[in-house]
Amino acid sequence: MIVSVRELSYEDLKNKLDPNDKILLWSCNACIALCEVGGTDNLNLLEEMLTADGYEVIGKELISIGCIYSLVQDRINNPNKKDLFNEATTIISLTCEDGAEIPKCLLKEKKVICVAKTVGVGNFTEDKGMILTSPFEWTGFEANEEGYGISEISEKLDLYPSFFDESKAPINSNEDLIQVTINGKECSVKKGTTIMQAAEDNGFKIPRLCANPDLTADANCRLCLVKVEGQKELLPACAANVTNNMKVITQDKELNHIRKTILELLLATNEHNCLTCFKGNATVSGACELQGLIREFGIQNTRFEQNKEKVPVDSTSPILNYDPNKCILCGRCVRACREIAGKDNIGFANRGAQTFVAVGANKKFNQSACVECEACIGVCPTGAITEKITHYSGEEWEGMLVYQS
Repeated sequence: MIVSVRELSYEDLKNKLDPNDKILLWSCNACIALCEVGGTDNLNLLEEMLTADGYEVIGKELISIGCIYSLVQDRINNPNKKDLFNEATTIISLTCEDGAEIPKCLLKEKKVICVAKTVGVGNFTEDKGMILTSPFEWTGFEANEEGYGISEISEKLDLYPSFFDESKAPINSNEDLIQVTINGKECSVKKGTTIMQAAEDNGFKIPRLCANPDLTADANCRLCLVKVEGQKELLPACAANVTNNMKVITQDKELNHIRKTILELLLATNEHNCLTCFKGNATVSGACELQGLIREFGIQNTRFEQNKEKVPVDSTSPILNYDPNKCILCGRCVRACREIAGKDNIGFANRGAQTFVAVGANKKFNQSACVECEACIGVCPTGAITEKITHYSGEEWEGMLVYQS
């Protein structure tokens, strides 16, 4: 992984901007996100800071890997994005230095500002986060398998160990805030916020499997359904926005029963064999979200008849395994391939109970237009799409509840 550290202060960044700039924020979602300089949250934070300071941010673009020329070129040439790139006069790049060079090459008439300094190559660890193991010679660090943390690198090289200071971000004016009551708690939230985001900002976690902060809302898993006073139907918290004086219930006996039933149905639709599943353990791309919810709701088995018909696993890709038997049709991989990778290589085929996720024109991964960017791996909530770097294998098994006297 490429290790990059923030080089510009917020004041340095503003000094490179002109008052009339039309700013496009551009970020990679790979190494730089793990270095905590890029990713969706930092795009949103920087947009808020710049907007509050009077700058015009016309858009934000998240790409799976910002240093792959063909991916960046495809995004810039995408008919749905062309007007955005044409309108922008300045691109602020939350990428490694190589990732910033590609927009400079493809958009020569634009001003491209790179926020980070690339210092070498390293690994991501669960305890230390990103570490630098193979530093560039100019840094003065020696190669070290134990690695150097971001704080140590920043201190020696006079860089910044984290993203722009959130505490220094301009505070939203009261005009942007509305009043909402969530589970009896009165909250002030920003206009246009989804119920899910408003709830989480105020300490209420809502279950979900299809929603992801890097993707548009799809509202198909129905786990995030909530009650809103005055509404006859339950609303999907991931897709419904808050309104002034809205009263929301995110958890009660009825909602928990609905969610538990949905989870049991998901368990019955396919094979979820956790002992031989890579996503059963925490990884860089996250642990199995389905398994986490099953445990949270105390589910030990399903009341519904399980579909035991197995579909062949696709291991033709050099970087991933696709196990359709663990797919829950959440649609995250479909949206990630379209919205983050910009490829539209993954989609749904058939209808109803026969629906499945197809690659290309229902081909194998190695026969499709997959660019191996790993966008789908990072968002999959189960063990359906997993990396090949590390993988568990074992005998097939069936769970049994044993009572001990």
